[in-house]
Amino acid sequence: MNEQLKILEMIEKGQITAAEGMELLEALGNTKETTETKETNEISVTNPVIKKSQYKFLKIKVSSDNKTVNVNVNVPLGLITTLGEVAGKVMTHIPPDARSKMESKGVYISDIDFQEIINQLLNGTLDDPSIVDVEAWDEDSQSMIRVKIYVE
Repeated sequence: MNEQLKILEMIEKGQITAAEGMELLEALGNTKETTETKETNEISVTNPVIKKSQYKFLKIKVSSDNKTVNVNVNVPLGLITTLGEVAGKVMTHIPPDARSKMESKGVYISDIDFQEIINQLLNGTLDDPSIVDVEAWDEDSQSMIRVKIYVE
């Protein structure tokens, strides 16, 4: 069993907090990066440098004009690999009528390659930290609903 999975299981069992798990995952990532950097430097120095961003959190914010909806979720990127596995399964559970409504408004969930987004997040090569930025009028609450998903 790899170290990342052990840390995630410890969080799941309540043995450590999500923040402590994030610190452990970051420390584990730093150790791997140091090893990879040494190996890369030994192999070749002429490779072009690719700018990588060190994102720490996936942030999801949902709000409305009339303040009836206000959701803020911060997910440590170390947990994203697990979420990536779940995302594909969750998409199959979206009811057909909800999917139709989303598609009528131009949101095609089936066209989104979540695994590729997750890979770019974890590799730090995502071009734009803003992943989703949607505004939609909600007839029931008579207000504009905003959904923003981004990394920071």
